[in-house]
Amino acid sequence: MIETGKYLIGAAGASGFGSKSTADEVTENCDLRSTTAIITGATSGIGAETARVLAKRGARLIFPARNVKAAEEAKGKIVSEFPETEIVVMELDLSSISSVRSFVSDFESLDLPLNLLINNAGKLAHEHAISEDGIEMTFATNYLGHFLLTSLLLKKMIQTAEETGVQGRIVNVTSGIHGWFSGDLIGYLRLISQPKCQFDATRAYALSKLANVLHTKELSSRLQKIGANVTVNCVHPGVVKTRLTRDREGLLTDLVFFLASKLLKTVPQAAATTCYVATNSRLVNVSGKYFTDCNETTPSGLGSNSSEATKLWAASEILVTQQHSKAGFDPFS
Repeated sequence: MIETGKYLIGAAGASGFGSKSTADEVTENCDLRSTTAIITGATSGIGAETARVLAKRGARLIFPARNVKAAEEAKGKIVSEFPETEIVVMELDLSSISSVRSFVSDFESLDLPLNLLINNAGKLAHEHAISEDGIEMTFATNYLGHFLLTSLLLKKMIQTAEETGVQGRIVNVTSGIHGWFSGDLIGYLRLISQPKCQFDATRAYALSKLANVLHTKELSSRLQKIGANVTVNCVHPGVVKTRLTRDREGLLTDLVFFLASKLLKTVPQAAATTCYVATNSRLVNVSGKYFTDCNETTPSGLGSNSSEATKLWAASEILVTQQHSKAGFDPFS
């Protein structure tokens, strides 16, 4: 009850920020003119606001996008506001292993440094679908594509950190919904990656967001073991305020919607935690942590399980290295 009260009033935590803080506010003293950042899902919503604010602070931005036209439009909006911003739009379909590999190859050909990777893109597939690689679409897009993308970009990030002396940062955008998943991760993924199954869109989404948390935990451990000057953390942005459409039915309905609106965030507020974790100087050497409302907190029990993180990593490596198509192939066999 106390925590809910703090959330509603936007009380600041140990970081000095809280649920009502905006991305502009948490980056107020940041100078990112020497920073190159890749942001997935930067064409709309939280990703677009994250990109706008990082551009405002001087960062060079890479926009990987499945919809290149939408990415160019997002770029245009930012450049119109901050004309000095350098933004490179590149094609990427996170649900496709071959597309991820092609993107990384194309990015490497640009010979740019890489200081910051923000794995923000996500989807909730209401209809059951299988990727071209035989993986349930929500998991393929939200987690597996980012797993491979991060793995392939690590060499560049480590190299950039060594050459500049500036610690690299990876930010995985997850969700508090990760705590809704319980049970056997790999078993459930195998089940929903079959052409015909009993599909629960919310549970599939929760699985993908749990995978983001576990990925953060295991990657942090591996980076520390090799002495890489790169950190990785994950963030829960909060639930974003959207336009509510409804028929007005009197005082009670108005009251319900008023109270609900107080629990939701604006897009600038929702982007704050990502921007804080990506840029704040207090987080040097902080890695493997979970943040919400710009403050460190604790993920679910399953999300804190090192054994599950290791198992998921091993399974993920197998899934991204096998060459196959969804036609007549079982990646879990």
